[in-house]
Amino acid sequence: MEDEPKKRQDMIRQLRIQAYLDFGREFLRSGRYQQALAAFEEAVKIDGGLVRAHMGKSLALTRLGRFDEALAICTGIFDLEAHSPHAYSAQGVCYQAMGLVNEARNAFEKSVQFGPDLPGNYYNFACFWAAQREAGKCRQALEKALALDPKMNALAATDVDFKHFRQEPWFQELVAFK
Repeated sequence: MEDEPKKRQDMIRQLRIQAYLDFGREFLRSGRYQQALAAFEEAVKIDGGLVRAHMGKSLALTRLGRFDEALAICTGIFDLEAHSPHAYSAQGVCYQAMGLVNEARNAFEKSVQFGPDLPGNYYNFACFWAAQREAGKCRQALEKALALDPKMNALAATDVDFKHFRQEPWFQELVAFK
């Protein structure tokens, strides 16, 4: 029974972290990047080794145009977790926003290499290929993302990154509302 207060504290800590991560992701999705950054920073305050919170910070900073800070956070993630697929994915998003196509492609390739079971990495790679207007490669990455997480279907259906392919039969079939 002595451990009950500690267990409760740990549970509350985990719930707080999860809430900040959830808020951060929702703020990112809705374009509220400053609020996303604040939510992810709160999660990091609770657990400085939380890779996904650092990744969220990097993504928010990228959307705010603060590229140097975003890339510095990715470097910090690699200090926490060598070959982190999350850091490679965040790097890819940042490089793409900076217009560094080769660097972005290399980072996305590493993200799926080191995180072959992470749907978000394939999704981000699909967005990259959509920006390059590479329909076949976009479709392949998006198919993999949706196979790993069918709930991404709703996100893909409205994501502006896929605007050039939205009317394509393959996109409509792949991203059909189910």
